[in-house]
Amino acid sequence: MKKISISIFIITSIFVGVSCNKDKTQAPPEPCDPSKVYFEQDVLPIIQSNCAKSGCHDAGSHVEGLNLTTYNGIMEIVKKGNANDSKLHKVITDNDPSDIMPPPPSAPLTADQINIIDYWIAEGALNNRCENSNCNSTNMSFATDIKPTIDANCLGCHSSAGGTSGGYDFSTYNGVKSAVTNNKLYESIVQTGSAVSMPPASKLSQCKIDQVKSWIDAGAPNN
Repeated sequence: MKKISISIFIITSIFVGVSCNKDKTQAPPEPCDPSKVYFEQDVLPIIQSNCAKSGCHDAGSHVEGLNLTTYNGIMEIVKKGNANDSKLHKVITDNDPSDIMPPPPSAPLTADQINIIDYWIAEGALNNRCENSNCNSTNMSFATDIKPTIDANCLGCHSSAGGTSGGYDFSTYNGVKSAVTNNKLYESIVQTGSAVSMPPASKLSQCKIDQVKSWIDAGAPNN
């Protein structure tokens, strides 16, 4: 997970003028820049894993009329260039248990996750994505390569706090390893139809899939 420190003053003072029509269409992928936040790689996984779940804001449930599985749906609660005036920022930082999103007993978003969303809004809330042409998928570490991907994309549904969907708790190495042993983890992320697709409303980048596959092929070590 990227760690981006940004003050509320900076967030609220940045304005980016981008036409609404252009924002509705996803921009072509650009080379990944570690200093930037990308909707598809950084923001969407956080919201899908924590908010766009069954019974909340997925396509089927769409509580309060919100489907947060898509860019257009998320933009209904985002004010481009201004995080503080965006409903999305307000609900993920609310201290009231009846208003905060995700609601208890799910764990609240981390400070890093909130900063990523706020920075994305401050940059103009673009429907952007990137591709890394230099993807490293060798000598994968569970702690530094695999767990961040699992945390960002899966914990909202597969954890003791978010609900152990399918009987899986991915908050621990042993929980992830159990889905490796029966091949469900890989079958789910490649989304060929042999298992429930994960994440449900999108797909991991090919780089992330290759990294998970490489780690699994190496014996899925707890390294």
